[in-house]
Amino acid sequence: MSTAPPTERSPAPTAWKETGTVVLPGVLEKTRFEVIQAETLARLDLATPYIREEATAHRDGSFASPVHCGFLPAGPELERLAYDKHLLTALREATGLSRLVPRGGAVVVYRKGDFQGLHTDTVKATVTVGIALTKDLPAMGWAPGLCDAHPDRLAEVVAEHGLFPEGEDFTELSHPYADGSVRAFAGYNVPHWRQRHPGGTDLLATLSYMDL
Repeated sequence: MSTAPPTERSPAPTAWKETGTVVLPGVLEKTRFEVIQAETLARLDLATPYIREEATAHRDGSFASPVHCGFLPAGPELERLAYDKHLLTALREATGLSRLVPRGGAVVVYRKGDFQGLHTDTVKATVTVGIALTKDLPAMGWAPGLCDAHPDRLAEVVAEHGLFPEGEDFTELSHPYADGSVRAFAGYNVPHWRQRHPGGTDLLATLSYMDL
């Protein structure tokens, strides 16, 4: 099963450079989305806890703070999507990163009380693609003003504002649901987070791409 090319012209790379995020329309067929959604629901019992209690700076320059959620390895169709040539081409065009290579996928499982504190993704995730597999997945916190901030600075932000910063310097990013589009964001460069989940079960499929 192949992902169709974008139905609209991809946003200019300048938009990516200015905001660190872009929504790509028309890159995920409805049938493919439904297969990914179904395979994820069928494998939920394979999810394992993902828990961290402390804030840490990693050698690759990324920053992590406390987290509590579930982690599910990608099913076959999600893994195929990660390596889909049409999606990769759209990402390269929208970001201007012509040497992006896929690193695979996974699903994050959020249940009541789950959260991810302010963090940046591993260096292997220059670009992260998020796909909401449930309709009411809450938006994630987003701090473009802290793009490329040193981990020590991010530790100061957590100490001052907590795991889920609020205020005019911080904003939110939502994820499209079942409309053929996906959101890409600069997971390694821009700090982001998710507040404590209000209840129920929400699923976020993620794909990672590294700029060589």
